[in-house]
Amino acid sequence: MRIGVVKVVVLVVGFYALDTLIFLLLAFGGGFLLAGIDNVPLFILAGLGMGLLFGAGVAALLPIRPVPFVPKGVPLYRDDAPELWATLTELAETIGTRLPDQVWLTAGPGASVVEEARMFGLKPGRRFLSIGLPTLQAFTRAQARAALAHEFAHYGQLDGRTSVTGYRSHVAVARMLDRFPRSTINPLAWLFRGYARLFVLTQRVASRRREYGADQVMGRIAGRATAHSALRLHARLGGEWTRYLGVHVEPGAAVKMAPDDVYGGFARMLEARREWLATVDAPVRLPSRWDTHPPTTERLWALETAPDKSDVDERPALGLLADPVRSAARLEEASFDFGERRRLPWDTYPREAALARLKVDAETAYRAIARASGQPGGSLEALLTLSGADIPEDGLTAAIVLAALDAGTMRFVHRWDDEPDFVLTDGSFLDFDLVEDLLIGEPEHVARARAALAGLGIDPAAANGGTERLSPGEAPVIGGLANVKFDDQPGHLVITERGLIFSPAPGTEADSGKEALLALMAQAPYAVAARAGAIWLPYEEFSHVEKQRDIPLKATVTLFNGAEHRIHTVYTGYVHEKSHETILQVLR
Repeated sequence: MRIGVVKVVVLVVGFYALDTLIFLLLAFGGGFLLAGIDNVPLFILAGLGMGLLFGAGVAALLPIRPVPFVPKGVPLYRDDAPELWATLTELAETIGTRLPDQVWLTAGPGASVVEEARMFGLKPGRRFLSIGLPTLQAFTRAQARAALAHEFAHYGQLDGRTSVTGYRSHVAVARMLDRFPRSTINPLAWLFRGYARLFVLTQRVASRRREYGADQVMGRIAGRATAHSALRLHARLGGEWTRYLGVHVEPGAAVKMAPDDVYGGFARMLEARREWLATVDAPVRLPSRWDTHPPTTERLWALETAPDKSDVDERPALGLLADPVRSAARLEEASFDFGERRRLPWDTYPREAALARLKVDAETAYRAIARASGQPGGSLEALLTLSGADIPEDGLTAAIVLAALDAGTMRFVHRWDDEPDFVLTDGSFLDFDLVEDLLIGEPEHVARARAALAGLGIDPAAANGGTERLSPGEAPVIGGLANVKFDDQPGHLVITERGLIFSPAPGTEADSGKEALLALMAQAPYAVAARAGAIWLPYEEFSHVEKQRDIPLKATVTLFNGAEHRIHTVYTGYVHEKSHETILQVLR
């Protein structure tokens, strides 16, 4: 039996022993204490205190209940990946362990193994291996084999068995700590938090040692150079995937668009950045005793003694799948929910999404110009006549870029190795001094702004918009308050990212209004705003907010058009989750 298994078992059993000891002390000590109290009020008070302590002990045990391991992604049967299964078979024989029972293809980068063992990891159970499609897209077959050898080494060290117990125990301890906040004065919390600290630190030390051991197996099987390259690339791959989603996939989400091939786009980005990824140094960070893995640089140094291998398979690891395109499509369907968003090919999606976002931002600026000028719509010409108007800078920049695109003096550039952007025809970027001059609005700044706009071929009068009021649309709902008084009228208040929606509900003071509010929050905001008597208040129309008190909330909102609305919450109204803090933030 490995020492790691013993430690996991001892730590978990020790937690039960600690809880049992506390129960016994509370039962016998509390019994003797209560038996000696003759005063009835004091007896009741002491009994309640003992009951609270006993309940805290029970609460600490509740999270320990086992939770079955649920793999994510899509299954890879032998027909889906015959060459991958052949590699797994060869590695299992080399390392001297058995194959996983199930192999799963997961959405993000990385690879992991788990064994659903019982009896604290001592009794074998079902084995699962997960590998991310982004990893297969980035790695060569030699690198993938190295990564899989690392994971199989965990099986060989019995880590696969103890990882379930260790992981579940770690999650249970974290859930237990949630029940005992750091600021609590409960003495049981001090005991449990202290034990939890010991548990986690011991587990992290063992985890780092296991990683070093698995790395040595990887180096012996795959060779030093391949193990090095796999570790270096793996260290960067998580950041590359996050960057890809943020820079290339998510920009269309707010305008109801999405690419039609998520993993195809990631493959293009990898190809454009492959040279950089192959030469960039591993990230350097200071080690911490709370780390589950050693720093990558330390792991690379530990592999320096691994043997060199000459027979390196440089073919793409994606070829381990029988049909990579079909597997990617299955995984995308299982992992991404694009709803009713319009799906576009990569040849058009980046530009269409960027243009749509520009139009939304530009309309925000034009509406602000319209409010400041008192006109039904806004334009850059109107802004030139204003001084120091409160116009959103991002929206104004978007309005200028859109006008320059129409004039043909700017264009959209999409690059996989960098962030997409709008540039001038010579490849340079827009001079943001123009935006500052427009916002300042003093005579000398106006003159410079007119000259800059003319240089871009922009007619200030033709650059206009903002004639329509901002709609709630399908803005995310971030909170709700039931049974509020809005201008002395009872109803419910729905809080969205764009504004507030009041829905009248006369005669609801008798209950908390929870069910009615939740029903409203489940609807699309535009549907709630369309209800009879509903009032929609976009945040951008708020001129001034005066709060008379925070609890219960009493505030007056003044709009730019001079209209005032009074909001008053009551103690008996239902407050959805942290909606009180949310309404205070939006009304600050």
